[in-house]
Amino acid sequence: WRRHKPRGSRFWLETLFKHARPPDLPIVMRDPCFMCGQPGHANCSRCHSVTYCGPECQRAGWRRHKPSCSPKAAEVTIKPSGSSGAGPMQAASASAAPPRPPASNGRPELSAGSVPPPRGSSCPVFLPPSSEAPSRSLSGTPGRPAEFDVMLTGQRSVENAQRVVDCLKERGVCIVKAGADPTFQKALMIESKLLWETGDYGDAKKGQPMVPGSDQIRYDARDDKVVWLTNDWTQKNQQKCKALKVLDGQLGEFGLGLNKLLEDQLGLSLSRRTCGMLACYAGDAVPGARYDFHVDNPYQTSMDVPDDKRRLSLVYYINEGNWDVEKDGGALQVCLAGPRKAPRTASEALQAEKLTVAPVCDTMAVFFSHTMYHAVLPVLSNRRRFALSTWFQCP
Repeated sequence: WRRHKPRGSRFWLETLFKHARPPDLPIVMRDPCFMCGQPGHANCSRCHSVTYCGPECQRAGWRRHKPSCSPKAAEVTIKPSGSSGAGPMQAASASAAPPRPPASNGRPELSAGSVPPPRGSSCPVFLPPSSEAPSRSLSGTPGRPAEFDVMLTGQRSVENAQRVVDCLKERGVCIVKAGADPTFQKALMIESKLLWETGDYGDAKKGQPMVPGSDQIRYDARDDKVVWLTNDWTQKNQQKCKALKVLDGQLGEFGLGLNKLLEDQLGLSLSRRTCGMLACYAGDAVPGARYDFHVDNPYQTSMDVPDDKRRLSLVYYINEGNWDVEKDGGALQVCLAGPRKAPRTASEALQAEKLTVAPVCDTMAVFFSHTMYHAVLPVLSNRRRFALSTWFQCP
């Protein structure tokens, strides 16, 4: 036990590991592999900015890493902004490429509030955005998958938490490599699949006013099936969702742990959140399953619906093995029309650059709920695409 007990928190997901790691599994203090998330063993010999577990992942990831690979890449340490602390954020380190140019010079138009961060909350470790802007793609066509803006490594999280807020201010979305233990990732996959096999997923619907601003809402079926991780449901099914319940709680700490910086710099206070929603887009059951471009909280759009107070969306992907967005489909695509205000229509949003996110396990997307148009592109293979989402609301 002395050899293997945790010596401080390595990642924001550390409390997950004590639930998922066998007692005799040591903690490996290395950066996660750029491709599969397993403990890395060597850095890229050219730029030293990404880590791989072995030659196989290095070869598989070269096409994705090549555009940003530069022999001049260097370590970057980001200083805290003023005296704005981030509550009990733990220390972590990050290496990074130069930042991307901002998608908008404006500041997000967000609600004000004053809610202190919850006790015991923690924040992730962040890498500055890559210098490479996402490639332009047609609606419904995946571009080159974006590299991670964030890779959790375990030190300097106060400084790097500032980076995620900067990333949200610049373009409204941040892509995170969470660095969860492979054992825990496997447990999440097993539970997600088991719930599908036992028929726990239910129908999901999307609403739209019959006329803009109308109280009469038309509900249409969605292509995905979902499980809402409410307290009642998790208590009744606790044997089937142990890892998912832990993950849901940690995602809550992640978002609320950013509250202090968001409040100080954007006037955005996150006071509560929804329960987690586990979703499955099953290519074998619904060929071409998708969710067209939309805003989670569309009160600024031409729909003219009431503000439901959602401000931050968080999606964590739970999919086994590599995911080819061209062969398998199912990518998340975000329109970079700017974080300040949502375009009135999807057509307007689609004129902007688009960020493509591969739904690889342990990838997490964080974006503004009320301004960012996004879509789940059609699932082209017979694979099932799992993700756990939650939304954070202002007072």
